[in-house]
Amino acid sequence: MQYVQKSFASALALAFLAMPAMAQNASKSAIGVVDREKVITSFSKAQKAADELKRVEDSVRKLLEESNKQYEEAKLAKKPQAELEGLQKKLQSRIDEEYKKAQTRAQSLETSLETDIDSAIKAEAESRKLDTVFMKGAVLLGGTDITEGVVKRLAQVSTAPAATPASK
Repeated sequence: MQYVQKSFASALALAFLAMPAMAQNASKSAIGVVDREKVITSFSKAQKAADELKRVEDSVRKLLEESNKQYEEAKLAKKPQAELEGLQKKLQSRIDEEYKKAQTRAQSLETSLETDIDSAIKAEAESRKLDTVFMKGAVLLGGTDITEGVVKRLAQVSTAPAATPASK
């Protein structure tokens, strides 16, 4: 028991001795904050992606409506049950395929946007010699706001000529 008390006392003493050094390092650490919501709403590529996803979603919804209409018309025409089942499978397969394509496209766009935004945040943080960047909403007080710098960097990305897609 005495060994545990001595060990605890030693650890406590080391912690108190280390505190000034830790505080000194913490004061040298530069912290930035970024308003990610403002960054996203200011990023034209994000707005274009949202518009594209809306079109894709509308296309899938239209296909679903047309498929339902086609199936209901076949039912009203009193098609045989086997034919209705075959039609249902065919239509469902088409819907599933389009839905999967839409999900893949959404994932691709999201990944691309996140990469661009994260790269701009890192570049802006490095240019301002910041060690850490937090979301603005997570910081109560302090930190250098780098939102405008990130928005400007993303504006440059948006206006840069697009790379030519690789041929298939």
